[in-house]
Amino acid sequence: MDKGAKFYRCDFQVHSPRDINWTGARFGVNAEQIANLSQIEKQEIEDNREQFCKEYLDKISNSGINAIAMTDHHDVVFVQHLRKVAKEQNEIHELMGEPEKMVTVFPGIELSLSNPASQVIIIFDADFEDTHLNSVLNFIGIQPTDKFDRQTVQTQRISQEVINNLSQLHKVLDEVNYCKGRYIVLPNVGKGGQHSIIRQGFQEHYIKMPCVGGYVDKEISQESGYQNKINGGDVNYGNKSIGLVSTSDNRYEDGREFGKYSTWVKWAEPTAEAIRQACLAKESRISQAEPEMPQIFIEAIDVTNSKFLGSFNIKFNQQYNALIGGRGTGKSTILEYIRWGLCDQTVKIGNYEELDIIQNRRDTLIRKTLTAVSGEVRITMVKNDVRHIVKRNSASREILLKIGDNEFQKVSEEDIRKVLPIQSYSQKQLSDVGVKTEELKRFIEQPIKSSLERISYNLDETNLKLKNSYNQLVRKKKVQNEIANFNIEGSSIKGQVKGIRESLKGISEVDQKTIDKKSRFELEKTIIENTESELTLFDSKTDELIKLLKLYPEPIEPFLDDVENKDLISKLDTEIKTKFKNINDAVQILKDVFSESGLKAYNEIVEEWENKETLFNSEYETAKGKSQSSQEQLSNIKKLENRLAEINSLVAERKSVIKELGNPENDYNTYKEEWKNLHIEKVGVLNDQATNFTDLSNNLIKAVVTKNINLANFKEKLRSILEGTRIREERIDALLENVRSKADPISEFISVSEELRLLAEFKLDEDNPEDLPLTPILDSTGFTEDHKLKIHSKISTDDWLQLTATELEFNPEFFYTTNNELGDEIPFRDASAGQQATALLTVLLNQPGMPLLLDQPEDDIDNRAIDSIIRNIWNAKKKRQLVFTSHNANLVVNGDAELVICCDYKDASSQTRGVIKAEGAIDAKEIKNEITSVMEGGEKAFRLRKDKYGF
Repeated sequence: MDKGAKFYRCDFQVHSPRDINWTGARFGVNAEQIANLSQIEKQEIEDNREQFCKEYLDKISNSGINAIAMTDHHDVVFVQHLRKVAKEQNEIHELMGEPEKMVTVFPGIELSLSNPASQVIIIFDADFEDTHLNSVLNFIGIQPTDKFDRQTVQTQRISQEVINNLSQLHKVLDEVNYCKGRYIVLPNVGKGGQHSIIRQGFQEHYIKMPCVGGYVDKEISQESGYQNKINGGDVNYGNKSIGLVSTSDNRYEDGREFGKYSTWVKWAEPTAEAIRQACLAKESRISQAEPEMPQIFIEAIDVTNSKFLGSFNIKFNQQYNALIGGRGTGKSTILEYIRWGLCDQTVKIGNYEELDIIQNRRDTLIRKTLTAVSGEVRITMVKNDVRHIVKRNSASREILLKIGDNEFQKVSEEDIRKVLPIQSYSQKQLSDVGVKTEELKRFIEQPIKSSLERISYNLDETNLKLKNSYNQLVRKKKVQNEIANFNIEGSSIKGQVKGIRESLKGISEVDQKTIDKKSRFELEKTIIENTESELTLFDSKTDELIKLLKLYPEPIEPFLDDVENKDLISKLDTEIKTKFKNINDAVQILKDVFSESGLKAYNEIVEEWENKETLFNSEYETAKGKSQSSQEQLSNIKKLENRLAEINSLVAERKSVIKELGNPENDYNTYKEEWKNLHIEKVGVLNDQATNFTDLSNNLIKAVVTKNINLANFKEKLRSILEGTRIREERIDALLENVRSKADPISEFISVSEELRLLAEFKLDEDNPEDLPLTPILDSTGFTEDHKLKIHSKISTDDWLQLTATELEFNPEFFYTTNNELGDEIPFRDASAGQQATALLTVLLNQPGMPLLLDQPEDDIDNRAIDSIIRNIWNAKKKRQLVFTSHNANLVVNGDAELVICCDYKDASSQTRGVIKAEGAIDAKEIKNEITSVMEGGEKAFRLRKDKYGF
């Protein structure tokens, strides 16, 4: 577990059986009986109290409470029993691996003051010594009730001669060495009531009190006036904002109030200082509802060896982690090791030399500090409660990944980037993004990457289908033209044969009839060949189906242990297996149709016809041979009949092809519409994200997508096709600008594409004397008839497909808002580097999702924006893990880092080796000291935290 701050569900006002208003068993005797108690009786009281505490703690734990403060009125007896039992039980829970059942017990006291006439609770460090508790009562003028008394005496308000105000209470406690810095005073700040300090006439006490937090019995009022007071909005209350905790004030033995009224408070160590720091940063450290936490986070980095830092291990906090230290102490190195371990790479956009420099610097760092000593980086990352471990070896370059309880497996860098993505920026890289359109584009596309990948995949499939259907359409037209040509030729041949036969001389009437039968036999032969072709087609399709069925169904059994409705899924498995068995049986029956026995009747008919054909051919040849004078004509008939038979066969083949092609016209139109709809969906997704991006930037950046269609690839391909035509580039630019200028550029692009298709297809009818097809868009953008003839002569249907059946890209256009109220904006590239970086960091901090790693973000952002960035950090760490290096104390202290990792030189004189000096939250004294001594403005940042963010 990391050493940083975490949320704990707390109830800071729990009472014991000694409370006067307790409901349930009590453990002790009346005051007059105490003097007569034997040691055995006293021990029995102690034992009974401890047994009660065990049962009481179980009720607290079972209600989901992680920490309590037992704060009896002017009494500290029972809390000592409770702490003893809690220590014993927590040790057992820790050994049993049940940390969720552990309960932290803060010792405390509830005081009734005379001035101001109110109640307060004092909470001490969880490890505050019992012996000191009794002494504290004396210091604040309380005469303790005897510890064996069954209940405390009636509470009397502390005299104002002892405690005159809340400042004096702090002064009295601070005078005691073992108390100073180890307590926090929380006044009752409920809405009204005789015990609250927020009531009429108490404004001055509220303003002057040194308290940074307060408590409320039971539910916190949501009344707007009350909320305005405690949140620092009421000038009558000094505009003082305080942290607020809800308590159960439980006085029931059965613990019925536990879990009803509680507050989540964040700390690294259970101390009063941690509670104080939580009150000072209530926006990020106190929550009345269960806190929202990032579900994807880096849990740990383990480096087996490195030249500068040696071997080291860091367990990261789920929320905000800050690496601090002097320059060159290894902060950036740790960040780069994380990036390298998770295969994160600087995306290279264009030929920007600075990106090469960043990548080269990283490669050099890995080579010199890891590869040189064969170091291995191991990253543990949790993604939606599933632990992933990556091991990347700098020497072998092998990358291994373990997911959950599975074994390690070899993977690629791309696999890691896809499964465990992060967002990261090197020093001053963020302020350099603003001038790079492609890098800005990533801000829009990264959060919707899965949606864009799905659309892109569907477009790839659609483009493939579009190309196939178009090719089939072209093929169908070609085959139809061939059939038409063959039919014309066949019609001519039939006429010629008929004429020649009628002109034959010396042929008897019987022989003439025989010769006339020839055309009928040819028709019968064509019919039989058609049937054979059809049967062969379906026989082959049946074989394809049999082959496909070997791959189905997908087995379900391996998943049965992991499903919720196992019985139902088992039934489904049985049913689907039955269905596929039926399909296999039916296909086998179908296959039997084409077996020798299945085709027996068909073959017998064909055989009978072939016998008749053989007999006829013999008679036909005999009849032709009887007319010597007509041998040349008969020879011509034979040639023509052979060609006619060939034509009939070719036509039959092509008709079969057309049948198999089906309706490519419909398919083409369907896929064309699908192509359009997918792009409309893509633009819609991008537009939604652009709007979201604007919102995430707090309206500092505006992104426009729809009309920014990227036609650069289309232009390049078209120029390549038209090379040598002398069509000027200005004409192509005019055409593309026409597309971009339309309200619906996608539809306009499709229309342009269709006009180019008409010119490409015109080649299919080279003998067609008609004019070129109508192209109104080309005409309106300056393309002349001569231009179109040149396009017609250069573009093929294959060219057209490559040109238009592709995925369109969109380049969002970005603007920086200089005045929200007036709507003034400038191109984003014209904003200053600080404005750009601040706006982009605002987006990053408002985006949920993957971990965000930033190396010294203060180098990029405008100093005037630090306050707003800090507030964004408070919200950001609820939705994504942050890992920053920084020299700016404000970002760490007032940004309220849950975990601070302090880097230093192992030997300050040589500065050749680094070390992780300390880890913890800012409420830890050691971390506080490091921040104030190492960071720029550290002490000032802590003052600002109290003066500005605390109040």
